[in-house]
Amino acid sequence: MEGKKLTLAITLTLGLTTMLNGSFVHAASVSELNKQQKELEQKKSSVNSELNEASQKLEENKSNQAALSADMQKLDAEIQEATQKLDEINQQINQKNQEIANLENEIKQIEERIKKRDQLLKERARAMQANGSVKYLDVLLGAQSFTDFISRVTAVSTIMEADKSIIEEHKRDHKLLNENKLKLEQEKAQIETLKGQLESTKATLETKKAEKDQILAKLKEEHDSIEEYYMDLQEQQQVYANQEAAIKKAIELEQKRQAEAAKAQQREAAASGGGGSSAPAAPVTGGLFIRPTGGSITSGFGGRGSGHHFGIDIGGSAGDPVYAAASGVVYRSYYSSSYGNVVFITHYINGQTYDTIYAHLSSRSVNEGDVVQQGQYIGAKGTTGQSSGVHLHFELHVGKWNDAKSNAVDPRSYIHF
Repeated sequence: MEGKKLTLAITLTLGLTTMLNGSFVHAASVSELNKQQKELEQKKSSVNSELNEASQKLEENKSNQAALSADMQKLDAEIQEATQKLDEINQQINQKNQEIANLENEIKQIEERIKKRDQLLKERARAMQANGSVKYLDVLLGAQSFTDFISRVTAVSTIMEADKSIIEEHKRDHKLLNENKLKLEQEKAQIETLKGQLESTKATLETKKAEKDQILAKLKEEHDSIEEYYMDLQEQQQVYANQEAAIKKAIELEQKRQAEAAKAQQREAAASGGGGSSAPAAPVTGGLFIRPTGGSITSGFGGRGSGHHFGIDIGGSAGDPVYAAASGVVYRSYYSSSYGNVVFITHYINGQTYDTIYAHLSSRSVNEGDVVQQGQYIGAKGTTGQSSGVHLHFELHVGKWNDAKSNAVDPRSYIHF
């Protein structure tokens, strides 16, 4: 992401360091700056096209989010419906369990009655066997009088009715027992069906919840990506605005410098009595590069265990001063997740563009757009960002910084450490 944010920034800064004071302006003319401004306008047009394209993508994303929100509302309604169904099934299961409990209690009572009646019938059968299987006709014929006969008839009828009633009740109870057992089996089968429905409902609910989680995760991912992209575009716009103002100021200052040089030349000509003209003095240069900080090198440029190291690490203590290695313009001064507090400075020396990077600072004392002089304090050494200890990570690029860092060189080729 850092490279994406900075590629445009560095591209826009090409040539902007040929400005602002004599110690920084080397050989840039107004025509050169105008040429660079035109190049900048072309890049501005390209950036605007990217912004328009990004705006369309943002609108598309908003539409997608609206559609996903509608899907989520529908899914919420389905989940609510499934939850209500789940509650209803639970209530039905509780009711069926109570009915089964009642049936089981009733069956238990019937079985107890049948058991007692079986015992009674067995006792009567044993009594009849012991009495020689008494015949009801002999009982009636043995009456001593009509009154005795009537009494015996009544007794025999009562006994027969009692036996018949016992047998009928026995039959009814057996039938009721079988019916209740069948009903119980049916109720249990219904319970199993309801349980199956419950499990199916649970599975459906869990699936819907998983779908909702996926949608939410997708929305979050898209939101983060778009938000990051949008912030990147805003940052590019800000970089462009800063650099556009800087190049305009550079043209104004260069015109002023040339006007002052012309006046000085006229004064010299007048003082010498008009005898010829002398060439304007060359702009003062601040030299090439100096050490950005004190301390020994703890990690050099090139390959190392974690991959290629595109700069050098200079050890020291927290708070050690860090200086601009050469005069230039600060085009980035911010906090990066990888670099921590970092300052990017672009330099234009003898017609060549250089970029220097100062990373993992504990603090920064310069802002974007600031013009700095060689040896100027720009921050303090620290261990911010992806850093395992206090040090300055220093990079030198011959040309513009880019994502691939293809222009990175070993600073020790230009600076004596």
